[in-house]
Amino acid sequence: MAINPDLVQPQWPSHLRVTILVESLISGKVAASIFEFPTCRVEADTKEIAIAQLQSNFLEQLQHTEAIPWNVPIPSTEPTWAQFVGIFQNDLDFQAIMETIRAERLSEDDSEVDPAYYQ
Repeated sequence: MAINPDLVQPQWPSHLRVTILVESLISGKVAASIFEFPTCRVEADTKEIAIAQLQSNFLEQLQHTEAIPWNVPIPSTEPTWAQFVGIFQNDLDFQAIMETIRAERLSEDDSEVDPAYYQ
């Protein structure tokens, strides 16, 4: 069997950290599940039994499971606005408009602002 070159050679850690969720059910039982593996779930009479069964089941499942990291290639697409970059580069009218806007932004003149708005 040929291995896809896009698959990354795994570097196995010595521990796998997971989050155990414990839920008290209306029936009086306790459900325990692993947040990262939602299909791994058990129900038992007590919290301790539920956690022990969950850990046992999960470790058994890991014995028959292989995790293979895979770098998924994402196609790069040009942003839709990129086609307009530089469209006004040599447009003297646009440059004049931009200079006017820049001058208004840098202006200390606040005569167009109604002071009552800020009170």
